Amino acid sequence: MALLLRLACLSCLISTLSFAESVSGWLVNSKCFSSIERNRGDIPSYVNWDINGAIRYCSPTKKTTSFAVVSKNDGLPYRFDAAGNEKAIGLGLNANKKSAYLVKVDGVTSRKNGVISRNTITVQAIAILTRVNRSGRGAPGL
Repeated sequence: MALLLRLACLSCLISTLSFAESVSGWLVNSKCFSSIERNRGDIPSYVNWDINGAIRYCSPTKKTTSFAVVSKNDGLPYRFDAAGNEKAIGLGLNANKKSAYLVKVDGVTSRKNGVISRNTITVQAIAILTRVNRSGRGAPGL
């Protein structure tokens, strides 16, 4: 019985590791970006909206405390857990609002039946790939 219990626990731990992934995208202020998404109202999801403008508008500053990364692959925002927010604060972001940050986040997403159930990522590591002027060359959508 003890062996069966140990095997069950081990299988749970192994399945958790299988959801580890890397997300590359633009670092944003989570509260700002969520507010813009909510204010879209009843616009159907297939209608185009200026997500790049939202990314530039919600670029984080030194005072930002709640972060998310907007994936370059699917355009979905992944909010950081509390520890991830602390790691992002430790990146030493500029005090001005003119920078956009392309980052790579290694972490674990919450999934249910293989589908992301909440767009939250448990951040294990975060690194800035590129820092650009948010209205200059290389910025999202420009």
